[in-house]
Amino acid sequence: MARFDAGYVPRSAMAIYAHPDDIEFTVAGTVAKWARAGCDVTFVLITSGNSGTHDRKYTRKSLARVREREERESARILGVARVVFLRHGDCELVPTLALRKELVRRIRRHRPEVVLCNDPQALFFGDRYINHPDHLAAGKVALEAVFPCAEMELLWPGAGPVHKVHAVYVSSTFSPDTWIDVTDTIDTKIAALTAHRSQLGDRDIAPYLLGRARDEARRAPKAAGKVRVRRPKLAEAFRVMRLLREEK
Repeated sequence: MARFDAGYVPRSAMAIYAHPDDIEFTVAGTVAKWARAGCDVTFVLITSGNSGTHDRKYTRKSLARVREREERESARILGVARVVFLRHGDCELVPTLALRKELVRRIRRHRPEVVLCNDPQALFFGDRYINHPDHLAAGKVALEAVFPCAEMELLWPGAGPVHKVHAVYVSSTFSPDTWIDVTDTIDTKIAALTAHRSQLGDRDIAPYLLGRARDEARRAPKAAGKVRVRRPKLAEAFRVMRLLREEK
């Protein structure tokens, strides 16, 4: 069933993505909306994007410094409470058991109600883009960390007290079931992505983000169940896994 989570704001959220700028390209409108309403948001970037350029003036070390600085500024614009860099190698990400344990430690420490991550099954987008292997690896290991590992009492007790994530919002998915209206936060999303100068240069990213948000809104159904709804002008789409069963 299609859902329109217009009023839902989690108490806390954690976005787990591969690179600086991944969040801004995908879910920053939702992040800004939730943060504006009081949600405590944590960003976890598994790499620092230290391979993400064709500009030979950078080394991997210097590029990582630049991209971490850009991400911190972007997070400030979005109202994010904290940014964590795990500093794995860009273009070298593998969903290992050790990385899963790192994420479990972060989930148990910050105790998010909601986790946002990429869809690890979304490989081909049309005939022009093959999804970055780091995106797929980050989505896979994030889901593995959320369930079952973060909530298992006997697993890795040194990683902190267990925590049950209530829901996972999966972005960049071919099977969305939930749309969030980002009409009021699209300008914040644009400003946040524009902070990533090492990636965008002088490119005006606004037309791309506006077009993408319009396309997502058009994909939203005109009804949720038997109830007709007004589709948003601009939206971000998710597949939502609700892990904590609601009591009736």
